[in-house]
Amino acid sequence: MSAVVSMPAVRRVAGRRPAPVRHRDDLLGRVHLAVRMARRAVKAAVNREVLNGEESASAACHPPPLVPAKVVGESAMLLRMTAPLRGLDETLDVESRLLAVQLVPQARGGRVRERLCHEPGRALEHASAHLFLSDAGYPDEAFDRLLAGVVEGNAVQGSERLPNHLLEGEWLDQIWRGRVDAEPADAALLDRTCLGWPLDVLGCSTLDLYLFTHVVMYASDMGRRAVVLPREPVDILAEVEAALAAALDADNLDLAAELLWTWPMLRQPWSPVASFAYGVLAREQDELGFLPGPDYERWARQPAGQDAMSHEDLVLRSSYHATFVMGMLCAAALLPGGGGRAAAGPVIPLPDGMADQADRPDQPDGPDRAAWPRWQRAFEALDDAARSRLASLSVSVRFRRAAATGDINALREVLASTLDEHGADGPSARQALRKLQRAMAIVRASGASGVSTASGASSLQR
Repeated sequence: MSAVVSMPAVRRVAGRRPAPVRHRDDLLGRVHLAVRMARRAVKAAVNREVLNGEESASAACHPPPLVPAKVVGESAMLLRMTAPLRGLDETLDVESRLLAVQLVPQARGGRVRERLCHEPGRALEHASAHLFLSDAGYPDEAFDRLLAGVVEGNAVQGSERLPNHLLEGEWLDQIWRGRVDAEPADAALLDRTCLGWPLDVLGCSTLDLYLFTHVVMYASDMGRRAVVLPREPVDILAEVEAALAAALDADNLDLAAELLWTWPMLRQPWSPVASFAYGVLAREQDELGFLPGPDYERWARQPAGQDAMSHEDLVLRSSYHATFVMGMLCAAALLPGGGGRAAAGPVIPLPDGMADQADRPDQPDGPDRAAWPRWQRAFEALDDAARSRLASLSVSVRFRRAAATGDINALREVLASTLDEHGADGPSARQALRKLQRAMAIVRASGASGVSTASGASSLQR
């Protein structure tokens, strides 16, 4: 099968241009980095699969290897994301076409056909890379006929699906039928997903937040179509800001990048907190040449030994996905309605030098500034006016840290300390207040049922 298609017309990028164009070029550059890393990751994953995935005896000392099917599926998704950007940058166009040539045999090869045979109920999921490639301009009629025969002749639907998986299936089906730009996401189904109810900003897990970002992507078709949201956008975005605070405080830049695409994909103006978070991620990527994944630093600190892997392998294994989602975010921002970085006004500057600051209530324990999360080092270097614009971020972090300890008294102290601050009426504060009310109700009930108040209060600390 052939991946040869005509190249789109392109124009060169040159010369000095005004700020909006520079913002666009900054975003395009990060999309280009993602496509380039995708090419390297696909090559590495396929080579490992050809070598039967053999690892040395010290594999436990290395980050987990790349999973070929996952890398191929995500790279095809990125390729589809970049398709509307054709003609904006010649280098990106060339790199995208080279990536497509790599992906075609993997997306339609023997391993995929085996999965279609063994799990027909998940045929569209297994063929997702093929669907993304076809929609991006690299079709294959023979594989389409094979897929149609599997889907239309299948009476077995497999195991029960959660609403987010059903939404993904509907989205893939719309892409397959060429109707994704004409049909909105199913409103009743969307209402059953995590977009339909308040996010638990104090207790949500990393997995919860990744599921949320995927629902946003499916519903909006990667930002290509408008979404009728099941709740008010202002409420959803306030919760996403609180979740973004949790991701930044954990130094999980991968998750932060996915959360950030909520603004462009839902076609909402970027908030000051979102712009600040983007700046934190962009500066880290500019410094390293890639966006580090959550475990990159841990593995990078491992002492070099006889079985030490190359830095290239370390970057691919630990940071491929983070760089990929940063590219997705920037591509979404370049779409009509995505707003780009300029949507929220000037991005809050992140000074290179970290000014000495007095102790603040939102500082982590310990005097070592280098151990602080990236966002906090950047935050502390801002002037008072800039920090004031980001008050909701600081407040959300304090609530999340207090809730993580399970200490009701600590949560109450944070609530009391933030009553006069901007952001204290946000979702973190409201959920903290309700948690305290529940705790008091449980303590009172425990006392009424003969359980000592001290025992009831102690159980709430766990």
